[in-house]
Amino acid sequence: MPPRKAAVAAALADPSTLRRSSRNSKAVAAPEEAAAVIAAPPAKKAKVEKVKKGAKKGKPAKEEKEEEEEEEAGEEEKKEEEESKLPTPVGTDAEDVSATVAAEAAAVEEPTKEEPVANPNAVLQLGDALPDVAVLDHAGVPVNLHTLASTTPTIVIFAYPKASTPGCTRQACGFRDAYPEFTASAGVAVFGLSADTPAAQLKFKEKQNLPYSLLADTEYKLLGPLGAKKTAKGGITRSYWVVKDGKLVTMVIGVKPEVSVEKALAEVTAE
Repeated sequence: MPPRKAAVAAALADPSTLRRSSRNSKAVAAPEEAAAVIAAPPAKKAKVEKVKKGAKKGKPAKEEKEEEEEEEAGEEEKKEEEESKLPTPVGTDAEDVSATVAAEAAAVEEPTKEEPVANPNAVLQLGDALPDVAVLDHAGVPVNLHTLASTTPTIVIFAYPKASTPGCTRQACGFRDAYPEFTASAGVAVFGLSADTPAAQLKFKEKQNLPYSLLADTEYKLLGPLGAKKTAKGGITRSYWVVKDGKLVTMVIGVKPEVSVEKALAEVTAE
């Protein structure tokens, strides 16, 4: 009998041998099967990657890049189309936004500018015109020196603290005595000025026989701008002014009664 057939016959004759062979074959096979199970996932992943690579490999790299760029461009166009359907808010343009921001900043940082208002208490300077205001004279008649200056070449004004007081009487009488010299030239007018009432001025004028008008500036409409108002509450600093051709040419604040007469006369007769 050939050797192979003899081995098969022996195996069939002894069942235990057959069982041992079966167990051994399984024991040997078990590690191979386990290795196969463990290695299965990597094999599957490798296969997937191989498929992907195979798919890319089928096209040139240039074509693939062009397709990717086309897809990106398509997505951008789609996004722009969707945005264009939305209402455009005011100021979305770069220039509009800049203008809006600048306007808002200006509105916040810069307060609304108002037209300058003339300050009634501002002191006049040489070369300025007299305030365009009217005050009552000793007779209660309104007198506007600003208007008078347009027709009278030279105006002399002297201010005194209070009518009928000693120093003010000396000052007023000094201008009374020099009045002919002041008016020797045509176009010269002299005015006394204080915050007394028209009635007090009239009494003072009549008692001292003053030839010129006395102005009752009870609201300091002239005394304030001329700089003779002593304090915010009132009071007068003895002063004098000379106005020529509508402009203030001489302004002396704080002067003695007799000196005011002498210097004012010198200014008028200097020419």
